[in-house]
Amino acid sequence: MHNRSYNEQDAIQRLLLFEEGLSRLIELMKIEKKDVLGNDMDFLCQSIMQDVCRKCPKYRECYGSRQKETIGEIASILEQAYQCSGVDGRMASSEFRRNCVFFQPFMEEISWLYRLIYQNIYWEQRYDEIKQVMCRQLDEQRLFLRECRVNMQKGEEICGRKKMALKTLFFRKGIHFIKGKEYKDGSGLLQVTVQVQPLLGTKKAELVRKCLNTYYKRNFYRNMETTWLRPGENRISFIEENGFHVVFGQRCCNKKGEDVCGDTFSFTNFGRKRAVLLLSDGMGTGKKANEDSRRLIETLEDLLEAGISEEFALEMIQDALLFQDKGAFSTIDAAVISLKTGILKLLKAGGMATFIRHKNSVERIMPAALPPGCRIGQQFDLKYKKLYDGDMVIMVSDGMLEFENMPEISFRMESLIGKIKTNNAQVFANELIEAVPVLEDGYDDDRTVLVAAIWEKGTQKCGINVGRE
Repeated sequence: MHNRSYNEQDAIQRLLLFEEGLSRLIELMKIEKKDVLGNDMDFLCQSIMQDVCRKCPKYRECYGSRQKETIGEIASILEQAYQCSGVDGRMASSEFRRNCVFFQPFMEEISWLYRLIYQNIYWEQRYDEIKQVMCRQLDEQRLFLRECRVNMQKGEEICGRKKMALKTLFFRKGIHFIKGKEYKDGSGLLQVTVQVQPLLGTKKAELVRKCLNTYYKRNFYRNMETTWLRPGENRISFIEENGFHVVFGQRCCNKKGEDVCGDTFSFTNFGRKRAVLLLSDGMGTGKKANEDSRRLIETLEDLLEAGISEEFALEMIQDALLFQDKGAFSTIDAAVISLKTGILKLLKAGGMATFIRHKNSVERIMPAALPPGCRIGQQFDLKYKKLYDGDMVIMVSDGMLEFENMPEISFRMESLIGKIKTNNAQVFANELIEAVPVLEDGYDDDRTVLVAAIWEKGTQKCGINVGRE
């Protein structure tokens, strides 16, 4: 027991040191504001003086008594060149054009030097962009480490009368209650972690859950796969059950002539706290589009399974894709449903509209963001909606909405959704994809429908599907 506690404290301390090290590294990498015009002016003046002006009979005058005016003229030309992305003889003042003996070679030299400076600026900007991405990634890692450290430290020790009451309950089941901690997580669910020891032999972990249910008057589930309490000390965590459950449905159709669908989707429950639907539409159709979209979905899944928030995960993917092949963009749609509160969080990066079917209406939620990786510092759409018993969330790829652009069709997707009366998520997905009009020569694009029906605990279930395609 003492060794376990020491190891935990040691891990917390190491996380703190790593977090502080990342903070110092970020400070070292911060980009300082550069005086681009000043640095370029020095380079430009030195080069022109050596290559052009030294041969001019007015050299001593221009860089002697009139040095201030000459330098000012060069600065004015350079500043206009930055604004116009090029050098033109008309950028010089009329007085300078009259008095400069070598005006033509003077302007040609500035034009050549400007192109050289422009290339340097471009690569410096690219280097700064990479540094910005690296700094942001390091800062995100630092925040994630801090979250892990705080999670290890948070919670209140179970003590006093509460501890005595739990000791009595556990003793009646043949289990010695050693100590415990309780805290509410970010979704408002109560989590209880206990250290217990069977008085004799082994005991079922289910007995611990029943004791907690009895004392807290709530339903708990195990936060791990532990089934038995072995002889000696056992550490086991339980989380309060949620108030909602989600039933999934899906259906997809390939573009005519293609063997695979370019859309990739995923739906699952993460830790019984949140239901997550993911949909990615790869650019184009077929195998290449499928590979691009699948890579994004699988990466996002891995990050979510590690406990990273959806916003943080999308930002990491966005940064990682900034310097990819620019012909390989894929959209990302994420719908996250809190199983505690029924709050829907929609995150969109280039995806299509999402629909919510309420009991008496259909709501369309429009996107605005670009696919991830298009530009530095781009944002994704983030919207929140409250869901109620019987509501459905419908996510679609762009092929499902092409019919709205057909001139001979006047109705929209809301009308089709409203006409489907079933509450079964899978049946709904099947009926919607069959109801959408298509061109006479077949499917013009890949078409995918994801459906999540939300129900309060205790209402009729329609079969739960979990998987990825």
